[in-house]
Amino acid sequence: MRAVTLQEVLDAREARAASQRRLLAVWGKPLLGLTMNIAGPVKRLPLADLAFQAALEALRRALGPAILAEELVDAAAGREAIWVCDLEAAAVKALAMELETGRPAGRLYDLDVIGTDGVKLSRGFPRTCLVCGGPVGPCARSRAHGLSAVQAAAESLLRDFAAERLAELAVEALIAEVDLTPKPGLVDRRNTGAHRDMDLAMFHRSARALEPYFRQAAALGMERPDCMADLQRAGLRAEEAMRSATGGVNTHKGAVYAFGLVLAALGSMLVRGGDLFEEAAALAAAGLPPDKDTHGALARARYGASGARGEALAGFPHARLACSVLEERAPLPALLTLLARVEDTNLLHRGGPEGLRFVREQAADILAGPEQDFLPRLEALDSACIARNLSPGGCADLLALALLLFRTKDIWEGSNF
Repeated sequence: MRAVTLQEVLDAREARAASQRRLLAVWGKPLLGLTMNIAGPVKRLPLADLAFQAALEALRRALGPAILAEELVDAAAGREAIWVCDLEAAAVKALAMELETGRPAGRLYDLDVIGTDGVKLSRGFPRTCLVCGGPVGPCARSRAHGLSAVQAAAESLLRDFAAERLAELAVEALIAEVDLTPKPGLVDRRNTGAHRDMDLAMFHRSARALEPYFRQAAALGMERPDCMADLQRAGLRAEEAMRSATGGVNTHKGAVYAFGLVLAALGSMLVRGGDLFEEAAALAAAGLPPDKDTHGALARARYGASGARGEALAGFPHARLACSVLEERAPLPALLTLLARVEDTNLLHRGGPEGLRFVREQAADILAGPEQDFLPRLEALDSACIARNLSPGGCADLLALALLLFRTKDIWEGSNF
């Protein structure tokens, strides 16, 4: 995060104008440009880059096939995107304004629409001041609030946005995991697996009920690194919300623990940097020991399995492994990789070492075979797990976590997302 010079800012502005002129000459279509309004000499912040990436993805979805060309700039003076749009300029402006006004952090987006005549379309109303909420023009001309106040207001918006965005990604990961089909012994779109008290809709309700907790976990990590005591208290409240949504059924207890650790660590990284998995492991080490009367705890005590806390203390090696599989292949191979390797305490509780060995050997055999055979063989394994009352819930939690890691990979790898 280095400071940029005034000349770099001016050069970026001139390069942007040159690109606009060139694209208008080539295409003769309206243009949409995206930059970030970040006050001060440091323009590249992880929090700002996260907001930029979210806007980039949202605009790509909104414009869809109307995008004729796209150019991206990745520089110290700020990230930029410019699109050639096969739409009327007024329609493009409406999409841009919808994004800008849809969330408070949209105030930090600079979305310029250039018509085919080369003229920038007016917003129709003035921007508001980040500090006082009034028209920004008079405050900017008089420097009424000072740079530090403007930067603090912008950082508050960006932190709120980051917590909300990470929570959205966490919910998406949980829903993607339960929707994945077929999964042996687990609830999916095909059946309820080896569970008589759960179904797909219940898991969806549970995932959405946890969104406030996920926001809080990320916010706690941004607030301070030593947040485990508060995180555990928030996790207990999240479990209550989960059970309220499910009628008392434990759908996502493991995810509350693992996702809370990872989201808090991601929040910390966005503000302070560091290593995601070291941060998550440190939080786990600072936490209270797990309950002794859970199924996982009983399996750990009886069979010596490390369980969810052991996975966290080790920096989530199996979730990272599954994430690496997701980079190259689809979610089912990632699930099979987990089934073949993880000492799943849910399987140990339900089927003992024999049940665990059965699932691991079957998964390894399927994974070694041709991918076109995965679906029918997983369906057969599903039927066998149901008959044996086996459910690899620990692997399901790890797959969901791997999906979250995959969706946030640019953050924890430190790339310019």
